[in-house]
Amino acid sequence: MTRICPGLIPPAGRALFSDLDALAARFSALAGKNGRIALLDLTRLQPLLEQDEGLRFVTTLLSPAEARLFTGFTYPKRRLEWLGGRLAAKHCLSRHPAAGRTPASWYCDYSLLPDGNGCPRLDTLPGHEPAPAISISHSRGYAAALASATSACGIDIQQKTAQLAKVRERFTSEAELALLRRIPDQLTRLGMIWAAKEAVKKCLLFDQSTFFGTISLIEFAHEPEETIRMARCQVVGPSRTSVVVRIAEFGDYLIACTVGERDA
Repeated sequence: MTRICPGLIPPAGRALFSDLDALAARFSALAGKNGRIALLDLTRLQPLLEQDEGLRFVTTLLSPAEARLFTGFTYPKRRLEWLGGRLAAKHCLSRHPAAGRTPASWYCDYSLLPDGNGCPRLDTLPGHEPAPAISISHSRGYAAALASATSACGIDIQQKTAQLAKVRERFTSEAELALLRRIPDQLTRLGMIWAAKEAVKKCLLFDQSTFFGTISLIEFAHEPEETIRMARCQVVGPSRTSVVVRIAEFGDYLIACTVGERDA
């Protein structure tokens, strides 16, 4: 098990970290060779916030600066999602050889604070290379995180809901949907496009509020026997940057990751 801060781990905490380890291993291919991914089931985290012992435990997983932020959140959903995203990111960092700490670092050694755009950033230590890039996402019961030491990165987790069909004209085109025509379920097609574009936005356009009209899906590889789908997205602009996005299904969810790779 990944090391965490000292102290007695309550049963709910042991279940939480067991799930983190299992899901990270299951979806490791999404992160590519230079990335680390983590998924956290927020229903595993919720019980820890509802009891004094559990709340004390999760607080020891935060840096002092993170703990001050956490105590300032009063809305339960915000508290749960923020903490879940941080713990998922710390799980990535604890397994990343370029995280600026030793492999045996405690969770509380990592401090992820928002930058000027509200994006999570890891403090850089003197004498170390630049800290790994971090991306965090959450959707209706899950938090996800991605870490990369070689480039900017982006992750998105999206639940397949009817809302995707209602707003499809805002984020995709018939030409893009045609690239996914071999996938029979409409919500899966829409969710894959949404998640892929959101991951690219977080990677390359993190200072922008939306990806509408800025990112185009230009290629999609569909092999039914493969669990990881590969897509290529292009960012509109003078450089016409394109990046590879890896996409996987997880029950009713879709997870998309990019670490800025420019070649398939």
